[in-house]
Amino acid sequence: MKRAKLSFSNIILITACLVVVVSILFLNVINTRNIITLKSSIDTLSIENKNISILRTSSDELVEAQLIFTRFTQVGDTSLSNLSAQSFDKLIAHLQLLKKESDSGRAAQITQQLTKEKSLDQLIKDFELLSGDLKEQKIDINNKTISDSLIKLLADYNLLFKNVLVKEDLYRENLNSTIFKNAVTGTDVIQQFFWVSLLIILFIVGVLVFNIYKMVNYENEILEAREKAVKLAQVKSRFLSNMSHEIRSPLTAIMGFTEIIDKIETDAEKKNFLHAIKTSSEHLLSTVNDVLDFSKLDAGKLKLEKQPFYIAAAIEEVAFALSTTSAASKGIKVETVINLGRDLTVKGDLFRLKQILYNLLSNAIKFTEKGGVTILADIVGNAGNQVMIKIRVVDTGIGIPNDQIKTVFEEFTQVTTSNVNKETRRSIKGTGLGLSICKMLVELQGGSIAVESKLNQGSTFTFGIPYELADGKVENEKDLSNMNNVSSSLRGKSVLVIEDNEVNIMLLTMLLKKVGIIYDVAKDGEIGLQLFKDNQYDIVLTDINVPKLNGDEFAIIVRQYTDETKRKIPIIALTATIVQDDLDDYVAAGINEVLVKPFKQDELYSVIEKYV
Repeated sequence: MKRAKLSFSNIILITACLVVVVSILFLNVINTRNIITLKSSIDTLSIENKNISILRTSSDELVEAQLIFTRFTQVGDTSLSNLSAQSFDKLIAHLQLLKKESDSGRAAQITQQLTKEKSLDQLIKDFELLSGDLKEQKIDINNKTISDSLIKLLADYNLLFKNVLVKEDLYRENLNSTIFKNAVTGTDVIQQFFWVSLLIILFIVGVLVFNIYKMVNYENEILEAREKAVKLAQVKSRFLSNMSHEIRSPLTAIMGFTEIIDKIETDAEKKNFLHAIKTSSEHLLSTVNDVLDFSKLDAGKLKLEKQPFYIAAAIEEVAFALSTTSAASKGIKVETVINLGRDLTVKGDLFRLKQILYNLLSNAIKFTEKGGVTILADIVGNAGNQVMIKIRVVDTGIGIPNDQIKTVFEEFTQVTTSNVNKETRRSIKGTGLGLSICKMLVELQGGSIAVESKLNQGSTFTFGIPYELADGKVENEKDLSNMNNVSSSLRGKSVLVIEDNEVNIMLLTMLLKKVGIIYDVAKDGEIGLQLFKDNQYDIVLTDINVPKLNGDEFAIIVRQYTDETKRKIPIIALTATIVQDDLDDYVAAGINEVLVKPFKQDELYSVIEKYV
């Protein structure tokens, strides 16, 4: 089974998306680092501005205090002494504030530069002493030496403050320049990231548009393919229906007349000829059924029955049917080893079980030239009201080559070996659908099937199906072999036959005459409808595909008729179509029952007797 692969455009799209994701992550890392650096620089500037402001204010206070003190030493005014003391107090307060901010960061570096000669505590102490002396008038301004030394000290302190401020201004200028460069670099990176991202996004949008365009085209192609598939399915269904009809219609006459002649013929040689015709007809019918069953299984439209039956009796019935026909003609013995109770009753599809057994057993006989075939049945599991039935069909035939074992269940497959003779190769020809249908039927019922084989020694086909246990006994079906003595109640009954095929008309009228039924024949639907209106009948037998008015259209008109007695007349459809959808449509049109061609005469009598 082929799996869808990524297109080239999808690979490009995925690659572009991965590139974008990686690029975004990488550029985000770079931008994050730039932002962190900028924030750190801004925080540093913010701290420096605060401490420099304190230092600058302190320097201004020192200058003011120095000027006032110098004036005081010149004029000796006590008011100037107090004013100078107040200036020193302000200076002390600013220096104490600077001391609080000097624990870490750039403020500590400023303090270190400021206190290279004297500590900040010593400066504060000196200014406190000077302020106290000015307030208490302890400074002798007449002593020129003291006055000059104090003025020189203040000038030195003032110069110290200014030097620190000059250095800090230079540092701030350098830091501002670095921050600006970082900001410019970060801006450039962000701009580059923007343009690169924009280009990649435009590229992705282009690829997306291209993919959407392709998806729309793919969707249109899928819709067109779906429409074609639906039409092909309808054509296939019609073809199968028409094929079934065209093959089954002549088979109805062939098998019907063969059955009639076989019951009245006593010559042994002629009976052999009739047996050959009957066998060939049944083989052709079996081939048609295989094709139709495979079609229904493949489409998932096959419906399973769920009725109680004796499983041992079903196995023995199939074994007996083939052992007395195809196996007997080849001199092959068919044995059954059934390790099941004869009264074991299960619920399931009896017909499909027989079909599986028939296909496996007929295959085993077909591929076996000498020896025999054995059917073994066992119970291999029992859980609650369910039982697992395992059935093996063992033959001593030509076997299956190792390279073909895996393909035996594939449709239209036939096993071929190089060492079989010409007659054997002829005998194993067929449609190649039997084993494929077996596998589908087994799996449809929740089971499994397998095969083991050795070349020129034989094969063993094993399948298991879970069945639900059934309570009570199975009601015996009506024995069709004893239906020749049809009830005398059919004699004198009136039947309307709508059929356009001359041979089928001949067969039907012969069968109806045989039991004393009175009949009228219409070769198209319009004549049949007119006869229905003009006469009183007990039952209508109509083919579906008749001219002018089909059988189901006839039934619709009848079910809408005003006369209640006529409206309720039983209508039996005789059709060669076995497509389930068509059969459902026929019943929905008002047909009571569908009798599929080819049918046996006893089946026809049984259906008529059921409704009249």
